[in-house]
Amino acid sequence: MSHNMYPTPAEYVQVAKSVVVKYPHLRDAEGNGYTTWHASLKRKCKNERAPLVSNTEVRKMKEKYGHAKKPQPPSTPSLHRRAANQTSEILVVGEDATSVKAHVAVLHSEYQKTHPDLPTVKDLMVRTFSWRRREIMDGMSVEDLLQRYPFLRAPGGFSDEVDRIHPATSSLCDRFREGFAGILPEVLKRAGKSHAEVFNTARQDALAEDLPEIDFRAGLIILPSIFKEKIEVFIMMGEGDAATPNPTIQVMDQDWKMAIAGRVRCVVKVDGADVCQCRSLDEAFITAFCMYFVFNLAYPPGLKKTLTFLQLRIVNIKEEGDKAIPTTILRVINALCTANN
Repeated sequence: MSHNMYPTPAEYVQVAKSVVVKYPHLRDAEGNGYTTWHASLKRKCKNERAPLVSNTEVRKMKEKYGHAKKPQPPSTPSLHRRAANQTSEILVVGEDATSVKAHVAVLHSEYQKTHPDLPTVKDLMVRTFSWRRREIMDGMSVEDLLQRYPFLRAPGGFSDEVDRIHPATSSLCDRFREGFAGILPEVLKRAGKSHAEVFNTARQDALAEDLPEIDFRAGLIILPSIFKEKIEVFIMMGEGDAATPNPTIQVMDQDWKMAIAGRVRCVVKVDGADVCQCRSLDEAFITAFCMYFVFNLAYPPGLKKTLTFLQLRIVNIKEEGDKAIPTTILRVINALCTANN
């Protein structure tokens, strides 16, 4: 049977039914058995048509339904996904909708416990990993993803997930702390006057054993200014809503000194949702950085140079489709990385 670019509702249903009839183990556990396949087929066809802007049939349908002529209403900022060529096709092996649903049910049960069985949680997060990545690539919202996989809400959940996406001989957290410590003296030297005053005040009131962590947090706050970017794009102080849907750290205090000293609670927000709470600014910083990989998000223009530097030179993650680093950024990177060698 041949089809055009726009299958009818009846054709979608026919194909979805055929799949579960031939492969009964792929049936949904509830409902008519083929709802998931029906929705996936429609989404797949829509995604395949999206780039075919020069196709006559696609263009006519867009014009027919007013896509080209209808004025767009004012829109709120939305999350921007990484380019398609930066992600590969996700192949799910050994799991299906039924088995994943069972795994998710166990994860939810463990999440309700005061003391979850962590080995079980880790095993099930690994088992559902490929399926979860495909759900993200298919456009699952942040809110739905967190509701389905609640253990992602912990700071360690995001760093563990990045370690699954980009396996390495050491964890992302270890690489981040070790790599950033290597450039920290040079970063602190480049602190502007306002940052330096807050940083020095925090150090004056601290115990000697607290100084390394204070220096680390101060360096994270100073880093964007070296790339002519503003930390305020990434960190908001006090109560209120984030100005951007991108990962944002909300420091539950108005005092930068307290944030550098590590005596404030932080919440990481994404797309209007409070994703997880962190014990310190540095934990929140690393967690928010991890979210760009976990949620497959593009770096925002106002923080792109800083995050690119952290990705390529601090945690050493290279992805397919990454563009060459602009010369202006490369000069700053080389200055930071060679000054302490």
